[in-house]
Amino acid sequence: MSYNVAKLGFPGMLGRIALFAGLVWACGPVATAQNVLATIPIPTASAGQIAVNPALNKIYTGGGPNVSGTSLTVIDGSTFTVVTTISPSAGVNVDMKNDNIWTGDLYAGDVVVYAGSNNGQIRSTSVGYCPAAVRFDCKLRRMWIAAQCGGGNDPVWAFNADTLSVIAGPIGTGGVMGPTVLNPVTGKLYVNASGVSKEVNPTTFAVTTTGFGGVQTVDSVSNRIFAWTGSNLQIINGATEAVLKTVPLSYSPSDMGVNNALGHLYLTNAAANSIEVRTDTTGKLLATFSLGSGNQPSSIAADSTRARVFVDVYNSNANSWSLYVIEDLSTARTCLSRGGCDY
Repeated sequence: MSYNVAKLGFPGMLGRIALFAGLVWACGPVATAQNVLATIPIPTASAGQIAVNPALNKIYTGGGPNVSGTSLTVIDGSTFTVVTTISPSAGVNVDMKNDNIWTGDLYAGDVVVYAGSNNGQIRSTSVGYCPAAVRFDCKLRRMWIAAQCGGGNDPVWAFNADTLSVIAGPIGTGGVMGPTVLNPVTGKLYVNASGVSKEVNPTTFAVTTTGFGGVQTVDSVSNRIFAWTGSNLQIINGATEAVLKTVPLSYSPSDMGVNNALGHLYLTNAAANSIEVRTDTTGKLLATFSLGSGNQPSSIAADSTRARVFVDVYNSNANSWSLYVIEDLSTARTCLSRGGCDY
């Protein structure tokens, strides 16, 4: 970055001093690694899965089978105010090409699509089996829906994101549905069925067991998969599925998220009321975001364009849920690092 001091209107040395001070301020005289921009109360029924549309600057948090009731809360990312709450709604994801919002309505048995522009319903497709979680494949243009109520063989479906029609399913997973994660580089859907890590082939739709722990997030830029087993973080090559590194933790993360612009991996630690920030290559600890006593982080997602982290937080003292909006400043002072202000 370069500036012409004369054109900026600063005379001589005074201008250079003022300009230098301005650059120092722009780099951020920040004492901490985090900045909590907002805490937004949400219904208990909306705590479950978070999705972000950076283009519209909207945040979506949708409930699921593990909370009381099911609803989808839509939040304006500029004003941090609730736009609307849609019910019933379980799980949520966004088609970043069409700006469509996909969700399930759990016990009603439907997969429902809403328009991101006005939150109006576009399509409802009956599938049964309590659809409750959604994952988006931007490359193959698919939306994957995972369900509960499968009698120990909970299924998933693949939808065409453009025609809104079913491509495949129901595909039985051989267990009770847990977290699901999609790798858009390979098109594979990873599911945790009754505690067993499995993957669904995007071509044959065959379900096989993986050789690693439960997958919680993927960095599509580096093609790295992040899983946990016991109290260990596993960093996995998405192409070969070889475990590249195992990082010991003192806890089992309830969820993980990735900022693929900064190369940051976020792990929620409910027991410590905190979020760890680690590198997505080696798992090195960069910072710890403290949320304060009684604030237990759960689901997490990131806006890579704005360096923001969104997390559903349960306050055990007030017995209430909020969506925390956190600005990640953990590498703002770091030289020669993604996210550093060293120019």
